[in-house]
Amino acid sequence: MRSSFLGDGGNPADTVTVRVLDGDPAVVRVTGRLLFDTLRPLAEALDGLTGVNGSRIVLDLAEVPMCDSSALNLLVRTRSAVDATGGWLRLASVRPMVASVLEITNLTWILPVFDTPEEAAAQA
Repeated sequence: MRSSFLGDGGNPADTVTVRVLDGDPAVVRVTGRLLFDTLRPLAEALDGLTGVNGSRIVLDLAEVPMCDSSALNLLVRTRSAVDATGGWLRLASVRPMVASVLEITNLTWILPVFDTPEEAAAQA
């Protein structure tokens, strides 16, 4: 494990934890609801990864029951940053509510979704 991040949106139910696992690609495991006031831990983790040329990131969302437009914005910004340096961002283990938001906003065409982190990492 490279690092852990913990944030608190003020409500214990809104605590977000982020674990970044070493490797290529880096696997970022997120737990909690991704809302405008809980995003800081994820934003900090992703900022640390996007500064490297060719960053390859798998975002494991198995423990994220919901997200808002701020979270979607962070994902799009991260994808743009890594794409500009020859890297990529892939989503894995997306739960139904988050998957619905991605589909409704038509973001699945730039944020590929895989069933598991292993499948996301294996795709060339």
